[in-house]
Amino acid sequence: MATMYDKIYAAAEPYWHTRSNDIHVPESYVLAKALLRYYSDADEAIVLPAILLHDIGYLGIPEEMQMQGLAGSPLGWNADITRLHEREGARLAGEILSSLDYEPTKIALIMRIVDGHDSRQEALSLDDALVKDADKLWRFTRSGVRICHVWMNKTPEAFMLYIEVHIANWMLTEQGMSMAHTILGQTRHHYATRSKDEPEAI
Repeated sequence: MATMYDKIYAAAEPYWHTRSNDIHVPESYVLAKALLRYYSDADEAIVLPAILLHDIGYLGIPEEMQMQGLAGSPLGWNADITRLHEREGARLAGEILSSLDYEPTKIALIMRIVDGHDSRQEALSLDDALVKDADKLWRFTRSGVRICHVWMNKTPEAFMLYIEVHIANWMLTEQGMSMAHTILGQTRHHYATRSKDEPEAI
């Protein structure tokens, strides 16, 4: 029998087919579940829907403009694009969750997390911190490096150095910071031992 999270996943999935979100969001979902195991005070009924819905607002933004929502993009960062995908994502998240008869008080909290998951530096709550950490942790994974180094016009090695420098100021929880170092170490090992014939980008 499908769980509520399965239903949210299915409802969110059509919005992921841009900006590699069909890879990023499911993997961030797995990372969010891993983080939740360490924080019993967090509410998975807020964290898991929020991570599944956090980037759905990008689908309505023209593809040629989407990379401007990425801080550090060689195209130049446009804060308006970041805010647009957050606001649109929050609106769509509210519509999706309401259509599934999700608890209204939780919908409001999820919408607030989505509306600020990139632009807001401070976490509103532990739930918000876990969503932010799961989102950023993906950058340290093999697929995150494989995709993001192209976006940033860096070699994989240079991109890994870039994200390593930012661990301390990106990650908001102790476990998130620990996982960032561990995952980055695994990704570095992969790149150090991979076949030179393996394609770099998708």
